[in-house]
Amino acid sequence: MRFIIIGLSIIFFTLSAVITFKTLELPAQKTSYQDIREEVTSESNNIIKKLAEDQEASRVIVADLQATITQLENQLKTKEQVLESIKTTDTENRPRTLAVFDGETFHSGKIAINDLTLSTIEHFVGEISASQDSRVIIEGHTDNIPTGKLHIDNMALSLRRAKAIANILISHGISPDRISVIGYGDTQPIDSNNTEEGRAKNRRVEVKLMPKEGKN
Repeated sequence: MRFIIIGLSIIFFTLSAVITFKTLELPAQKTSYQDIREEVTSESNNIIKKLAEDQEASRVIVADLQATITQLENQLKTKEQVLESIKTTDTENRPRTLAVFDGETFHSGKIAINDLTLSTIEHFVGEISASQDSRVIIEGHTDNIPTGKLHIDNMALSLRRAKAIANILISHGISPDRISVIGYGDTQPIDSNNTEEGRAKNRRVEVKLMPKEGKN
């Protein structure tokens, strides 16, 4: 019995030694917690890098858009300045209407001028005198009703009406050299000739002041 116990003890000791030796031969392995931590750290770094790249790309896009907007605003401002310059120049060189003598001044087929017309002319003759470099344009118009008088058509009638106004200006000291008289007859109506009211508007003489070309 004693020998059996000793033998079993030897066998047990031998197995223990073998197991201990095998354990020492196994390579050291990382814990699962360390693996997860490294994976999370690596993924976090990738995300941070991606966000930084996206932010930089967005910054470049925003900078490009701002530059484009600035360029468009400058182009628009330049075009507005050009248009304003053209508008100003065009306005300065266009004739300005001083007065319109319509059907209340001239009855159909008539040239005679009433006292109201004389009073109106006296109001703007001072402005004409002050604008020495400007020309005076007087345009005569008629309705489409024939005059009924021999050798006088609407074209001639409109010219005579314009000359009647011009003679009054000359009598107030305006030089004839500054005055241009034009007769348009019934070619430029501003209203319908089918009504008396419309014909009265079309029977008119317009007095305009034309600035000297190139004068500011």
